[in-house]
Amino acid sequence: MKAFVSTRDRKRPDGFVPVRDANEAAPQRSASSTSTAAIKHILACIDGTQKDRYVLDQALQVALRFSSHIDVLHVQFDVHGVTDAKRHEGLFDQLLAEPVKRATIEAAVRARRHFTEWSATCELPPRDCGTGMRDQLSMEWREVIGYETDVVAALGRVSDLVVIARPGRVPASSSMALEIALFDTGRPVLMVPAGDPANLFHRPVIAWNGSREAARAVGFALPFLSEFRGCVEIFAAPEGKHRTDTIELVRYLNWHGIVAERIAADEASGMSLLAQASASRSGLIVMGAYTHGHYRQLLFGGMTRYVMEHAAIPVLFAH
Repeated sequence: MKAFVSTRDRKRPDGFVPVRDANEAAPQRSASSTSTAAIKHILACIDGTQKDRYVLDQALQVALRFSSHIDVLHVQFDVHGVTDAKRHEGLFDQLLAEPVKRATIEAAVRARRHFTEWSATCELPPRDCGTGMRDQLSMEWREVIGYETDVVAALGRVSDLVVIARPGRVPASSSMALEIALFDTGRPVLMVPAGDPANLFHRPVIAWNGSREAARAVGFALPFLSEFRGCVEIFAAPEGKHRTDTIELVRYLNWHGIVAERIAADEASGMSLLAQASASRSGLIVMGAYTHGHYRQLLFGGMTRYVMEHAAIPVLFAH
């Protein structure tokens, strides 16, 4: 793995419960609950395209709700690293070096401009390190020279949430970044589609099949689910591999103060899930990614692939 270089760094220096007296007042719940403490550091990945603003706006919505810090990341492809490593192997056409370099620089310029324009409107204070204070709403520009797979994996692992654009149907860098964020960070990934920001805390839908991945997604989504005061819908259709019984899931959510119920679903398909989310006017879908295997879905399609390609509202994924 090639080390990456940050331009920012170059520029900037056990269950015991005591019995209370009946007349003693119950302890008040802190305004800053454990759920709000769960998302304090957000990694927003932008690539210099028109999708940047959608990613930044949704990351800002999360930050404002949980008083979080946003690291806005753009990875500038290390062209020279590729040419140096592959020169004697004949795996990289030297004639392509200059055009690729020019394209990466142009993308970096656009990404910086998008960040500058966005930051001017949201007016978050810049900060490059934590202050030890719980409420530290802030942002920081991170431009890194290296390989996107390495950088997103490394920085995503030390973030509470990775926010990234929904890839198009044609393979692109955003698709690679999304896959890396899912498989190599161990963190929740908020996939953002194009369009006006959705209300991430309104009528969330949980896609449940009883899998480990779905369970991880629900766990990561608790801060979002806890913010909704209505009834969270659980989309659970019959599947062959996993159990879709939702009784224990509803019970689990109840322990977190979240009211939930299963909704009728005829089939376990991405199309059916998205149709239900649209009918419910949901602002967020929570689901496990690739619960039936990554390569199987790449070859034959599946629920995850369909949602990735067609979701019109944000999706909180976990693998």
